[in-house]
Amino acid sequence: MQLPIAWILLGSLAWIGQALELLEQAPPHIDQALRERVRLFYQAHVDGKFRMADTVVHEDSKDAFFAAEKRRYKSFEILKIQYSENFTRARVTVVVDSEFQMPGAGQIPVKIPLTSLWKYDQGQWWWYVEPPEKTQETPFGLMRPGMGSEQTASVFPRQLPSPEELRKQVQIDKSQARLKANSDSEDRIVVTNRTPGLVKVSLHGPKLPGLEASIDKPNLQAGEQATISFRYRPSGEAPKRPLRVELQIEPLELLIPVEVVFEHTEAGQGTSLPSPK
Repeated sequence: MQLPIAWILLGSLAWIGQALELLEQAPPHIDQALRERVRLFYQAHVDGKFRMADTVVHEDSKDAFFAAEKRRYKSFEILKIQYSENFTRARVTVVVDSEFQMPGAGQIPVKIPLTSLWKYDQGQWWWYVEPPEKTQETPFGLMRPGMGSEQTASVFPRQLPSPEELRKQVQIDKSQARLKANSDSEDRIVVTNRTPGLVKVSLHGPKLPGLEASIDKPNLQAGEQATISFRYRPSGEAPKRPLRVELQIEPLELLIPVEVVFEHTEAGQGTSLPSPK
């Protein structure tokens, strides 16, 4: 029995992908040597021993490293290594645990991805930066043309997001929850945390008989979502006007307004009319 051509092509593509992935993998001794130097560099930033970090900085980048502000991290983790130029150049992405000063809330923990450049020279791996003409300043440090926003070539972000920018990174998928005034109903709103750190979500608003609101995940780490559920079981007459509630996001001191709209059905017609505003 002959296999369909599509299956043969898919199998070939999968094999090619695996082969390319193997070709991109560095020999174990090269990969281990680089990882040891990367760990030495970032562990020095954890320990606050920046002279130790300087021992793995290439000679042509020492001025840039010396001029840069030094910041301590709580911990780090090597996330990804991309090799190039026959395994003599590498782009190493790590995630560091740091802190961000939030007005009125003090220090809040954040996880920040950083990408540093490394080159193999004179039998060792060295941290280095590209010459100024090949880089450009961004809110997260020096970047080379063609690099993604998460691939910085700096020791750390030159500038963390402002409180206003952070507040814009906590979003809801809609600003209204719509419920039926005359029968049991439910609606949901999803909150997404796109900030680099932890936020806490709480809900505040007037109480209404028959209305329940709950949050499935009040503590959101970076990139996580929470679902706010509104359930209504009629117990008396529902309000004609939308009910205003607020999501409180801490430590950002952010209030996000949400309207709970009760749709009233005309007697004998079965059509729903939104509550007047």
